[in-house]
Amino acid sequence: MRLVSRTVNYFFFSTVFLLLSLITYSQENSPFSRYGIGDIYPQQNIASRGMGGFSVASTNSQAINTINPASYGSLGLVTYDFALTIDVRSLMSATPVSKYKSTNFIPSYLQIGVPINKKGLGMAFGLRPATRINYSVKQDSIITYDDLTTDNMVKFFDGNGGLNQVFLGFGKTWRSKKKSNNGFSVGVNGGYEWGTKFTSTKINFPDHPTENWYASNSTDSTHYGGFFLMPGLMLSLTMKERTDPVSKIKDSYVLVLGGSGTLEQNLSAKNDITRQTYFLRDDGLIVPVDSIYKESGIKGEIHIPLTFNGGFMLNKMVANGPFEVKKWGIGVEYNFTPWSEYRYFGLPDRVNDSWMIRGGIEWSPNPFSSRSVFGSGIYRIGYYNGKDYINADGNGYKVQAFTVGYSFNLRRYHSYDKQFTMINTAVEFGKRGSDVNNITENFIKFSLGLSLSDIWFIKRKYD
Repeated sequence: MRLVSRTVNYFFFSTVFLLLSLITYSQENSPFSRYGIGDIYPQQNIASRGMGGFSVASTNSQAINTINPASYGSLGLVTYDFALTIDVRSLMSATPVSKYKSTNFIPSYLQIGVPINKKGLGMAFGLRPATRINYSVKQDSIITYDDLTTDNMVKFFDGNGGLNQVFLGFGKTWRSKKKSNNGFSVGVNGGYEWGTKFTSTKINFPDHPTENWYASNSTDSTHYGGFFLMPGLMLSLTMKERTDPVSKIKDSYVLVLGGSGTLEQNLSAKNDITRQTYFLRDDGLIVPVDSIYKESGIKGEIHIPLTFNGGFMLNKMVANGPFEVKKWGIGVEYNFTPWSEYRYFGLPDRVNDSWMIRGGIEWSPNPFSSRSVFGSGIYRIGYYNGKDYINADGNGYKVQAFTVGYSFNLRRYHSYDKQFTMINTAVEFGKRGSDVNNITENFIKFSLGLSLSDIWFIKRKYD
């Protein structure tokens, strides 16, 4: 029972840590997060991120694949998964020429996977951030009056908030009695997501004294929430099998087809609006002068369009007696979301339809080895390329990145319990934007995840 106790302690500690992190994690400055629902965080597990984010047709009994809940039927043991990401960004502006760099600590997810029975029924639940809004931008400009006199005007754009999710999902797999790698799986994730969006636009005229020229402050504060539903399916087909007559090791080539998506949502929202004048004290404190307009509790909806993921993966499985592991796998997937249908209180935003193509490879030099960490480890490389949903300047933003990853087991493999304690790592090197955009962003993301198993719900035969 020590393993169970240890896992419960890890789960409790990580839950508290993640909840605190959702409130307090670093204040990155991303002007892209001003639009839509903010910067969208990757929802894939760390192993998948090492393969360019490929996940819709990925089956891995040592990781929880929430992108396709049909994979839950492949869970072999109770699996606990927790991950963190360090996000290093460099923002560059062509006009005016400037550069800004930030390093951000981001909790990725906390999730548990549980095999319910031996007939291919599994479940998963967890908590994760979905989007983040955080920016502070200063804009200097000159206005010209009818008499051709001019004034300096300064605008400050600030925002914070984001969207969080809690989910519960089930998956069921039916396997062929003749070929265990052949099977069909279905699954569904359901849950609740909630968040806030606070935006502020301040305008002042620095060349004029505050007793004659008051600055203006326009704020919008929105709280929203609602339920979401994410179905998925998988189909596994054995393409070829071969058994070595000497070693008796059997090789199988298995093609996995997968598809998933999140249905469109209408999040219930309440908005508070304030338009006021103010002056800035010497200590930096904003002192309101007059409220020009103020209204609270304005009810509305935020419409989020459906998403679609589809792809395939070819795996080479190696069986030594009753034990079968993956030697290598290569996969490609396509993601699409019609963000042009997004509406905020009935109004569109500077967003457009987004798409992404992801591809990745994973392999293990000697998956049966219990002595060599590097030999039995899992290596991954990947790439993704597509179009971001943010369209701030009307030219669209290309997104691309190369990824690498490595996973290794801290526990020595035991055939009698198949337990594992996996350390998963991934690094992404990418860019958002191109020469047609005034503001571009280079990024490096370092992700670290802990995935460990435990034996629950098994009756002890000896006391």
